[in-house]
Parts: sequence; C-alpha cells; structure tokens
Amino acid sequence: DYLRTLSDAKSRPAEKRAAYREMKSLRKEIRTREEKVVGQILRDSSVVFATNVGAASSVFHRTRDAKGESISFDLVIIDEAAQALEASCWISLLRGKRAVLAGDHKQLPPTIKCSVREVQLELGR
Repeated sequence: DYLRTLSDAKSRPAEKRAAYREMKSLRKEIRTREEKVVGQILRDSSVVFATNVGAASSVFHRTRDAKGESISFDLVIIDEAAQALEASCWISLLRGKRAVLAGDHKQLPPTIKCSVREVQLELGR
C-alpha cells in the first residue's frame, strides 16, 4: 500500500521514492482519463451546465470540437447575474455566440465591487 509506505517513518527512502513515483503516475492517468471522458461529454451534449469558475476549467480549454477548434456554445445563460462579478461572467460569455443574463431584481441586490460611492449608489438602484 503506497500511502502506508509514504506515511511509515520506518520505510526506506528508496521505497518512499518508488511509492511516490507510482502515485504520481496513477494521478496522471486519472487526470488523463477524466479529461477524455469529460471532453467526450462536452462534445456530445446538447446542454452543458457549469458555474462561471467551472467554465474556466482546463478541460474546457483543452477540449476541441470535430474541426479542432475550441468548444463554443450557441447560447450562454448566466443565472443570478446580478450576484456574479463581471470578471467571472466573461469566462462563460466568451464561450458563447449569444448570451442571456437572468436574475430577479426583487431578491438580492447586485454585487458591486467598487469603492466610488457615487457608482455604488447609481448601480444599486
């Protein structure tokens, strides 16, 4: 068991190095398999749900369509857009041809990250 070898103070350095190399190799294989599966799902799906941050995942960046181009979407919908920071929205918006920003102005006030008081007051209306 590699974890036991690595955590055992009595393990020899050569055993620990071998266990570390094997675990590193297994982690790499897991990442490769995961990217392959997620990439195939992205290419074959009609609808994909992701958070703005999730859309920045390395799998999105490395996955290519049948033409070898980066995957893009016909429509990007950002729900609770008033709560999302503009910078995080751009991650998703740049992947789509069209966009819908959705949110209920009666629920939560917009998130405003600006120190200028006049801007805060105007945007909070």
